[in-house]
Amino acid sequence: MSAGRPGPSTPRPYQFPRAHEHRTATGLRVIALPMPGRPLAAMQLLLRGGAAIESATENGTAALLARLLTEGGPQHDAIELVEAAELLGGSIGAEAGFEGISIASSVPARRIAPMLDLIAEIAFKPSLPEREVERHRELRLAQIEQAAASPRARANEAITAAIYDDAPYGRPIGGRRESVAAITRASLSARHALIVKSPGPLLVVAGEFEPSEIMGLVEASALGRVVAGLGSTSESTATPLTPDHPAPAPTGNLPKVVLIDRPGSVQSELRIGRLGRSRLDVGFHAALVHSEIVGGLFGSRLNRVLREEKGYTYGAAAGFDFRRGRGPFLARTAVETSVTAPALVEARRQLSSPLNDAPSGEELDGARRYLIGTFPLRF
Repeated sequence: MSAGRPGPSTPRPYQFPRAHEHRTATGLRVIALPMPGRPLAAMQLLLRGGAAIESATENGTAALLARLLTEGGPQHDAIELVEAAELLGGSIGAEAGFEGISIASSVPARRIAPMLDLIAEIAFKPSLPEREVERHRELRLAQIEQAAASPRARANEAITAAIYDDAPYGRPIGGRRESVAAITRASLSARHALIVKSPGPLLVVAGEFEPSEIMGLVEASALGRVVAGLGSTSESTATPLTPDHPAPAPTGNLPKVVLIDRPGSVQSELRIGRLGRSRLDVGFHAALVHSEIVGGLFGSRLNRVLREEKGYTYGAAAGFDFRRGRGPFLARTAVETSVTAPALVEARRQLSSPLNDAPSGEELDGARRYLIGTFPLRF
């Protein structure tokens, strides 16, 4: 006797943490999210000034700077930094994005104070050793060479370049060969000085604690003292590190087709994209539902037709890359070379299908249930 497939259960109630916001006397903005039952706290220090402010010749500077932050500061070298974080029962790392650099840490809530000191050290007083600058630069150049041999990586870079031309959003965060090769310790130090003196550093802390206690710890920490010592410039006179992101100029009604020939490839990497939406767009939530129906869910229109009905691919997906400015909407799949043309035609048909075939009630319910059900997991 066969049992039917179980349906979705009713979503369980979830109490989202209330955000407590505070600005220290030194200008550091703090958002505390008390979460009972979560003794391992998570922290992020966010600094303005990522890849979106870089010119073509500077491309990759923020990404390389983020890698070098964890090489330590005046009190800890790279190995000592890792050991100090592990002795606290935590970890620490840094990464760059288009809008800024983030330094993230996880640590038992009772040891937040000493971890704040480590964050302050690498965020505001990194040593940037010359030898490590050279090593990380060469490592990034090797990664660029490796990516050039990957059809997937080349397709990803080509589609964003086609959408944004030479605007920052059209370049890889990690930089291109020529720009990375030109990065020096002096250029990294100059970028760091610009970033840390900008207004609006933000610390977000989530875990099991009392908000008032966290605010007091931050005020008394090395992080608070360093921010005060920098003498952050005022909002009116600071160099803008959150730039406007104007939309690229229209290229006409006909689609742009980019062909990258790579002899010997057994598959074709297909990318279809266009200018998408900003995270600040009032239609953000509607766009989430739309992208799940079209290409996000396993049963999305794109995956169902290309994988299940046509057998062109093992999987196809599409969705928005939300950024402060208008990020791209991208569809991605890989197909056997012999079906490249019909797969491309069918993919475009499915991506535009909501224009003529409105989502059914079942599709809307499925997308909503998925988004509602997975949303609390991110907390």
